[in-house]
Amino acid sequence: MKRCAAFVMATALAVGPALADPVELAIFRDLPRPEPTLQVAYGEAAAQGIDVFLPDGPGPHPVAVLIHGGCWSATTAGRQQMRHLGPALTRRGIAVWSVGYRRANEAGGYPGTYQDVSAALDQLVADAPTHRLDLSRVVLAGHSAGGHLALWAVSRGSLPAASPLHESPRFIPRAVISLGGVGDLATFTRFVPVLCGPGIAERLAPTDKLAEVSPAALTPSAGSVVIVSGVLDRLVPPWVAYDYARALRSKPVPAPRLVDVPDAGHFDLVTPSAPAWQQVRGLIEEALKVR
Repeated sequence: MKRCAAFVMATALAVGPALADPVELAIFRDLPRPEPTLQVAYGEAAAQGIDVFLPDGPGPHPVAVLIHGGCWSATTAGRQQMRHLGPALTRRGIAVWSVGYRRANEAGGYPGTYQDVSAALDQLVADAPTHRLDLSRVVLAGHSAGGHLALWAVSRGSLPAASPLHESPRFIPRAVISLGGVGDLATFTRFVPVLCGPGIAERLAPTDKLAEVSPAALTPSAGSVVIVSGVLDRLVPPWVAYDYARALRSKPVPAPRLVDVPDAGHFDLVTPSAPAWQQVRGLIEEALKVR
């Protein structure tokens, strides 16, 4: 932890004093959240649904798959917490496929949470013709716990065939973008009880299943991997991204792109009025080649 503290201090000194306070949870929680164009169910549980936002025009539309955070816990809002990003992306001509899933303490965890994410991506493939969605131009973007799940989703094809979570992806996204997400559960699970409460880590990543659910133990198949961190993030600091990048050095894939955003906290990355979101949106548009 001394290394982590030294890294955060060095980064802070390099960028200088903050120009603005980070977005706090209360502000993020109170953002207006419009209803989606439509909702798609892929299972019987209320959490097993997808919010779909469609842009104007005939398509086919590029797609941003959003995966919400919230500590993998049902004590926080589900996919509704990402609805404010729907219009922010459809105005740019990007369709939004915003995934809900059963959390660790609502019949999720291992294997349910992961199976839900896979099922929601399969549903995208099935529904793409109906909604004029372009599967050759897809980006996965997950925030916080959703960042972990996005990284896992593009890596599940490298799981052993005997794993109940193994599945060959039906499309390869152009990029996966983790926003304040966790890539290496082996180094982060000890913090989960403090941040998320008791029982979450044990259900989400049982010790004997850690190699199946930690993205750092797997090999990603996305066109590129981008890890975005707020320099002022107190929940998932930038060193978490560097732990994941270090773990991938032994993999036969390009090194992840690490983006540290000055003056940004955990929620700036998904708040449209924050400068950090403009940078995140630019990364999504860059990957999708949206002008």
